[in-house]
Amino acid sequence: MEFLKSCMLRRNARTAAGFWRSQAARQPPGREISTTCPRSTVMPAWVIDKYGKNEVLRFTQNMMIPVIHYPNEVIIKVHAASVNPIDVNMRSGYGATALNMKRDPLHIKTKGEEFPLTLGRDVSGVVMECGLDVRYFKPGDEVWAAVPPWKQGTLSEFVVVNGNEVSLKPKSLTHTQAASLPYVALTAWSAINKVGGLNDKNCTGKRFCLSNDNLDLGK
Repeated sequence: MEFLKSCMLRRNARTAAGFWRSQAARQPPGREISTTCPRSTVMPAWVIDKYGKNEVLRFTQNMMIPVIHYPNEVIIKVHAASVNPIDVNMRSGYGATALNMKRDPLHIKTKGEEFPLTLGRDVSGVVMECGLDVRYFKPGDEVWAAVPPWKQGTLSEFVVVNGNEVSLKPKSLTHTQAASLPYVALTAWSAINKVGGLNDKNCTGKRFCLSNDNLDLGK
């Protein structure tokens, strides 16, 4: 009897081993892992390393490409940018203390850590990447934007902005034309709306004039 039990156990063990070998043979081969070419981490840009006159401007090929830090941000590939009077003033140090407080409200960073600083507020270009919470744009969309002065500017190959700072570029405008408008247009709208108190409910039939011969605004 013990001999028969031993034979049965060995037979069952061989059967089980054969079953698992056949199951393993049926498994599909492991997925091959493919990798894309590593994306460059640097880009060309016009930057300043200190405040001063035109001689502080420096062209570099090694500015770090911006990345998305918040889910409502987008990265734009710059096709056109423009220079505003605020860029000239920022180059000279205008508003540096206030802007650094905005960049670093807890005063964690040391003085001068805003450099290298990229100037430029206006941009027209193409969306390259979107944060997880961005719903109104997708990669490939042509957009324009005005970048706040406490952020890195648009005189570079790429710029990262909040989704609320971007809108679709009018199809009737080229990138060059579109890049000349956002900052001055928003400044004009701010004057009309915030200072003048005009809005879509009370401006019907009214006319206004913006005059400033020394700046883009009003020309």
